[in-house]
Amino acid sequence: MQAILYCDKRTECIPLQNCPEALLPLCNVPLLEYLLQYIQQKGFRKTVLLAVDERIRHLIDGLHFTMPIDYANSLEAIHADMPTLLLRKLCVPDWDFGELFTLCHQGAVKLFHSDSTPTFAELHPRGSILIEPEQTATTEISLFRHIHTPAEYRKIQQELLLSSLKLKRYRIGAGTILPENSFADELTIIGNDCLIGEHVNISGCCIGDGVQIGNDVNLKNSVICRKSFLSEGTHLENTAVPEKAMLCSDTLAPEKRRNRILSHDGICEGLPEWNTAETALKAGSALTSVSGKIAIGYFQEESEIFAETAACGAVSHGANVWFAGNCALSQLIHFGEKFSCPVLFWVHGEKKIQLQPFNRGGFPLTEQQAHRIWQAMEADTFRQRFPSGKLHHAEEGLSLWEESCQKLLPPFHQEITVSCANQALRQTAQELFSGGTGKRMTLSLSEDGTKATVFTAETGMIRHEQLLLLSLLSFQEMQQPLILPENFHPMAEQFATEQHAKISRVSSFSEKNAALYRKQGVCMDGIKLFLHFLRVLHLKQYTPEQAIALLPELCTVQHEFHTSLTRQKIEHLQQENSDQRIFLSMPADSRFLTLRAHANSLETAAELCGFWEKKLQSLESQH
Repeated sequence: MQAILYCDKRTECIPLQNCPEALLPLCNVPLLEYLLQYIQQKGFRKTVLLAVDERIRHLIDGLHFTMPIDYANSLEAIHADMPTLLLRKLCVPDWDFGELFTLCHQGAVKLFHSDSTPTFAELHPRGSILIEPEQTATTEISLFRHIHTPAEYRKIQQELLLSSLKLKRYRIGAGTILPENSFADELTIIGNDCLIGEHVNISGCCIGDGVQIGNDVNLKNSVICRKSFLSEGTHLENTAVPEKAMLCSDTLAPEKRRNRILSHDGICEGLPEWNTAETALKAGSALTSVSGKIAIGYFQEESEIFAETAACGAVSHGANVWFAGNCALSQLIHFGEKFSCPVLFWVHGEKKIQLQPFNRGGFPLTEQQAHRIWQAMEADTFRQRFPSGKLHHAEEGLSLWEESCQKLLPPFHQEITVSCANQALRQTAQELFSGGTGKRMTLSLSEDGTKATVFTAETGMIRHEQLLLLSLLSFQEMQQPLILPENFHPMAEQFATEQHAKISRVSSFSEKNAALYRKQGVCMDGIKLFLHFLRVLHLKQYTPEQAIALLPELCTVQHEFHTSLTRQKIEHLQQENSDQRIFLSMPADSRFLTLRAHANSLETAAELCGFWEKKLQSLESQH
């Protein structure tokens, strides 16, 4: 079996402006070199590189492969004298190659991701005629991005039909090719990246993105929602097909389908359009505008490639990167403290990967730092190439976090069950708290490990804020003040006075108390917070209900609404505000203001929240 790879795509990625995409670094190895090694390991007999330039030739000349590597300018010059895998866009494949080899003696097939988006890969049997595509899919904002019901699809269709100019532009989306022997009337709207077979007749339909339609299909006055699959011979009229539905004829055996749906290929699986290798490299290199020491971790498997590519971008701009691997945010915060990394980059998400830079204390970066990052990401190029940094694969550093947790665990504790959506964190916590006896309590951890709540049959739910206040008694034994965020409930000081203890505040804009705040970790690590709660029960010989009875009433009302006020104005109002029961905040990339009111009763908190909301509306009207 031979592989044919297109190498003509350029990238605008920082710092490899206008270089071939084949030379993008993946874990400090050019993408093409990584792909060639992978193909050789899978037993391919030959590889042909299309449209290479001198830089790629120099790379290949310096490598030593036992597999023959040839060059060509177009597909017309290549003969398919053996089964062929044609890769029109370079990627990191993670396909079942056993399945590929079973398919390579059948008819030509296209490979798709599990979510029906194209992989730009094709399989051709021996003796096939290889042709260039008539049209290449392009990335555009989808009309159906936030549409979910058939009625919403129809609404978009009617709006386009009322505007002849828009209809001409959007009637058939980017990346969708309608074969010459297929027909779609002027009342039909088709989304991006759809695969339409031959002898297909479509009239009066609205078809979403990524839909696959087999041969000899007739559709009339129907709505086909995105990522659906209609097998050949399907006939539908006045029908709505939901998202990701598969309509297959009973006579069509699965192995006879020409449109194969295979597993993901790494970078592209389930990610939004901005989550590409180029964006990951930009994000990593832009982080170096804040610090030359960065700790990077990820949560789910879908995030791994994105995190690794961001690490490569940071290293190529001179940063020293400590790659923590699969971890929770609470663990990465502890990790960054141990290795003195001022910037943390945690990648998580399944359908949507989130770009989340933090400072070492676990706070989001300041407005000035975030502004520098976004400026660097949007810049066309950096004027200066920095010397290469180093990538430290330091997953074993997380064992330091586990050791610090073991030191806090009291010798005797109650039976504890753990609830957490993060499977790795849940297993770690279960092992840590095994061996307890007596009454059972349930620890619930947030997915990122930063929050904790506790449930017992006697006390009901013990909230995160209550656990934080009770940890004061643990730090009192250590002769330390408890460091709390500036927006924590103002009743905390009253409780500290009653217990003859001390509380200090910290903010993301001040380094005062920041070192002790990071060292204590209770505001950023749910497991450590719970360990201090257990320590209080052990030291004071309290039951959970006795500990809760010590706390004052903590009531908070929070409201989020859209505002036209600037973030600078909100910060100025917060600084001028003398009422410590009110806290205002607005993220750097959002127009939504969070208003939080604290009091010793829900009625008082709600009244405060309403008063300030009217005050802010009055300020908006003045501007």
